[in-house]
Amino acid sequence: MSVQYSFLYSGLSGFNGALGCMVVGAFFIFSWRTHLLSIASALLSAYTDIALSNLLGVVGLPASSWAATLIGTLMLLLTGENLKEYRIPTGKVTSPEQNLHSHKQWSAANTNATDA
Repeated sequence: MSVQYSFLYSGLSGFNGALGCMVVGAFFIFSWRTHLLSIASALLSAYTDIALSNLLGVVGLPASSWAATLIGTLMLLLTGENLKEYRIPTGKVTSPEQNLHSHKQWSAANTNATDA
């Protein structure tokens, strides 16, 4: 993947992967589908970081966290109908624990409303 060993040993190549994984954790309720989405986001963020580092390194610019930002935005935009029920509205995002608690309350309220 043409990564410099100094980046691997210092942990710089894994930073964007972790950020990409956290984006999914912050904007989606935890389930097996969102867990797979989180893993995919981490891998894509790491690969995109390597590509951007090589591309911007020619000009002398750092890649910073652009890879995680781009992949996080794509994950939020490209989620289809099967993940729509796990997505948290942007205005209601807090912490992952609070999101899960709120989602359980919303699900219980929706179930009670449809039963009546």
